[in-house]
Amino acid sequence: MLRLILAFVDIMLHRRGPEELPSSKFLLWLLFGASVALELVVAWWTGASGAVIAVGVLVALFNLWFVWALLRTFNRQRRFQQTMSAMLGADFVLTLLHAPVIPYLELPTPDRPGLTLPILLTTAVFVWSIDINAFVFSRALDRPYLLCVAIVIGYALLMFSLQATLLQPVS
Repeated sequence: MLRLILAFVDIMLHRRGPEELPSSKFLLWLLFGASVALELVVAWWTGASGAVIAVGVLVALFNLWFVWALLRTFNRQRRFQQTMSAMLGADFVLTLLHAPVIPYLELPTPDRPGLTLPILLTTAVFVWSIDINAFVFSRALDRPYLLCVAIVIGYALLMFSLQATLLQPVS
């Protein structure tokens, strides 16, 4: 288990690629279940509503579909299990590192503007997540890193838009 966690850390630090992970359906679904469970625990811990939790699960399913569709577009679908396992594992480790900061997040308001340490750390985690996903995609797709950065940023913006649309208050 420790070797697997260290493999994910190496992927996060660009020392290994997804091709070095085993191509295992069991590992993929174990990581998917663990990631969803961790998201549920973090959502519960922060007092998120049921709608936020449901949208989080929907986004997790969209992530599976997006990775498969992207790999299929570049005719690399045989790399799906390793690629998705690398992304899920790295995201799991990143979420564990970021979770202690989440309860302290407060958005700036007009009476309290400014950059706080939790917002700065969350921004750093978000940028690192983009970097990790772009690195994994560049290795899995055999495409330039900057192209994969653009793909990941576009997808992240699409997911933020979807979440904002689904979570906006109903009037």
